[in-house]
Parts: sequence; C-alpha cells; structure tokens
Amino acid sequence: MKIRAVQFSPWLGDLKSNLDEHEIRIRRAREAGCDLVVFPELSLTGYQLQDIVFDVCLRQGDETFSRLEQISRDIDVLVGAPLEEPAGIIHNCALYFSAGKLLHCHRKVQLPNFGMFEERMLYSAGEEFRTFPVGGFTVGLLICREILFPVNAWLYYLQNADLVIGISNSPFRGMGKAGFSSFSLWENMGYVHSVFYHQNYLFVNRTGFEDGIGFGGGSFFAPAGKGIQTRAPYLDEAEMDVEVDLEAVRRARLSGNYRRDERLDVIRRELERISHD
Repeated sequence: MKIRAVQFSPWLGDLKSNLDEHEIRIRRAREAGCDLVVFPELSLTGYQLQDIVFDVCLRQGDETFSRLEQISRDIDVLVGAPLEEPAGIIHNCALYFSAGKLLHCHRKVQLPNFGMFEERMLYSAGEEFRTFPVGGFTVGLLICREILFPVNAWLYYLQNADLVIGISNSPFRGMGKAGFSSFSLWENMGYVHSVFYHQNYLFVNRTGFEDGIGFGGGSFFAPAGKGIQTRAPYLDEAEMDVEVDLEAVRRARLSGNYRRDERLDVIRRELERISHD
C-alpha cells in the first residue's frame, strides 16, 4: 500500500477553502499512484474553532460530506474534522473514506483541556478504539493526545492491527540539538508501535500558525520492527510518500513473539483487582 501523508496548514474556520485544498492534494496523490492520502487532525477546519465549531462541523449527508464521498471513489482518504451526530453532539473525528463512502469514523477519546487546549468545552468524548479492514490490512486510528497513552497502542495491538495512523495538531516547543523537544514524545511512541507492538505506524502533523501558536510538522513513518525510517521536515509544508508492507509485520512478529506470550487472563484479573482496591 502506498500512502501519502500531507503536512500542511489549513485555514481556520474556512471549510470551503480547506476542502478545495484537500481536493488538489488528493488529485496529486492519485496521479502519483497512491492508494491512501492522510491529512492531519481537524484538517478541514483548523484547530482553535471555539464558538464557530457549530458553523463548520460536518454532518452526514451535507455538501462537504458528499464531496468527500465522491473524491474517495478511486483513492482512500483520511481527514480530520468535527462531526455532529446526533443533533448537538459534536466529536473530534478521524474520517476514513473509501470506495465512495465513509468506511470508518474514530471519535477522539482523550480530549485535552489545559493551556491552549479547550477540547472538552467543544467536543464530546469518544468511547472506543476499534480496528477496521483496508486492503488486507487491519487498521487503527489515533488522534493527537490519544497517541501519548501507551494503552491505546496496546488495545490496537491486541486486535492485531498491522497499520496504525496517528493524526495530530501538535505545537512546537523547546528547540534542541535533535529538533523540537516536544516532539520526542511523539517519536518515542512511534518507536513503541513499531518495535514492541510490531505495527506499521504513520504520524501526520500539521504546520502553520493560529493565534500565535505554531504547529511543528515533523510527520514520520515507522515500519513494523524498524523504528522511524522516513521523516518530513519540521515547520514546512510537505507531502511524504511511504510504502506499507504487510509482510514486514509478519517478520517482526515472528522475531519478537510478544503477542504470542501475552497473558490476557492475568491482565484481566489484575485490572479487576486494581479497580476494587
């Protein structure tokens, strides 16, 4: 599977311009022979929406939703957007379109509410981490802060995910010799997905500024068992193509045997004990 990660800066609250930009980049990815094109968290709207979230959120069947379905008829598309369902309930979502329809919707579970982040004021929290099949792969999706909870990666690992995609709106902080210090967390979790959970892992982050907050880019791909192999630049817009290999997952799992030796019965008992202590 050939995947293109689009690292770009959306216009805050301008749904039409962002959708037009998505179409341009999706067309380029299709012409390059890609099977899937992935955009960052809230790629259709920008991040700091506050009160305008009710004006720009998607609804199934609306014009934007229908255009995304049409665009995805001959290439898979993963976008980030607020989605209203049912009336008045809005989630921060990763929407995977394939063959002209919405194949999977992941609703962000862990919503940050500190500093510049006010997501609990805007969105309802999701309640599950479910995989879905795509072209022989078992896929799981994560949105920004969810990536930093190792248990979420583990839940996809238990469902035998071959490919996990994390989309993000992460600011940059603390410049050091190896890059932005804030990005070590994302890269460490990419290593966990790849080396310990034997998953192909793709991280796609946005760039640009909103209200003085700078978003850092730095998207990367970590093939199963190998750690981070491909990187996009910090700060700049970029389009990064990667090849995802299902056989790499098999080889990594045979060499590690972590999944074989997992003791879910013990873990279940310990969780029960801890919850009652």
